[in-house]
Amino acid sequence: MYLPSPFSCPIFASERKTIPQHLSKLILTSLIVLIQIPMILGQQVWPGDINNNGIVNNIDVLYWAVAKDATGDGRVSPTSSWVGQDLPATPWDQSFPNGLNYAYADCDGDGDVDDDDKAIIEDNFGLMHGEVVPDDYTIGDPASDPTLALSNPNAVVPSGGTLEAGLSLGTATDSISNFYGIAFTVVYDPDVVGNQGNDFQLDIFEDTWMNGMGDDKVIKFIQNDRDAGVAEIAIVRKNQQMVSGFGEIGTFSIVMEDIVVGLTKINTTDIKMIDLAVTDTPIAISDIEFSIDSITATVRPIAGSGIKVYPNPVLGSQVSLELEDSTEGIRQLQLFDANGRLISRWKFEQRLSKQIVDLRELPTGIYNFKIITDKRVYIQSFFK
Repeated sequence: MYLPSPFSCPIFASERKTIPQHLSKLILTSLIVLIQIPMILGQQVWPGDINNNGIVNNIDVLYWAVAKDATGDGRVSPTSSWVGQDLPATPWDQSFPNGLNYAYADCDGDGDVDDDDKAIIEDNFGLMHGEVVPDDYTIGDPASDPTLALSNPNAVVPSGGTLEAGLSLGTATDSISNFYGIAFTVVYDPDVVGNQGNDFQLDIFEDTWMNGMGDDKVIKFIQNDRDAGVAEIAIVRKNQQMVSGFGEIGTFSIVMEDIVVGLTKINTTDIKMIDLAVTDTPIAISDIEFSIDSITATVRPIAGSGIKVYPNPVLGSQVSLELEDSTEGIRQLQLFDANGRLISRWKFEQRLSKQIVDLRELPTGIYNFKIITDKRVYIQSFFK
């Protein structure tokens, strides 16, 4: 049996035409509001995780620097404690290029992005929530892109002495354009570093191209995990003005143990350099090799690599972690739950490219591995 379409029926057509225009607009507006309310209420900020990828780290400092001095509505009953909180009902006027609203940079929820928000990044550093989305790094080619280079003017590092490593970015032939901030990680062997209060330091020169030849000092951010041998660093400007140039920017000072034998390395890795639009510029990584003998330190790039965690989901009692680069070894492993709490830590004396971990006592849920190798740091989520 044929039934006419409501839109072809004269009765329905005439009734549809008699609906007042202002009522149609009101119905449409109401529908849009009803659709948007759950979306707004469903969005949450975890204080310090400005790029909202599930972890607080040095990349969040880059986003903080870009949003510095922005203002908007504050959160209802804000706290800097590690807990998800609803964003303001009214979004801020500005957003990052990826569409993320500037309200995520308001870590304390008071309605403006200032130095207090950077302090919250420090307080909540390393905490995770949910499933972590790893940060993207554009690895540069040392043959064609600028390098974040380490160098050592001293041919010999004595036992108990201080290794001074120069840090430079770009050269005359590979200069830096439109610099606003850089984040990177330094990986070193904690077994050769002295256990002192200031065993690892980064000093930024005052009169360099990066800080406008002394006119605009950059902000230095560093979180050093002494036990793991990992320092996450960010160097940012905060005046909304980019600079260009090349050359030395500072020095690392690392106090050695009293007894050090053989060779050891310091690596720069996980580099992300941005302009004000949060656009990446490829930067090549480097390492420096040294010992207490008459071995002259050299600078050379190392290749980027990845890691596999399988099976994922973990259905049995064991999980395997395997590096794609067979010359890279897993040094330490940390396990976090979905709320960023550290559950377990493993340290491997035999640094192999593949390690198997027993998780039979682990309840069902989402977890995050922090994998520290002798070259870099990985964050990998998995489900059990």
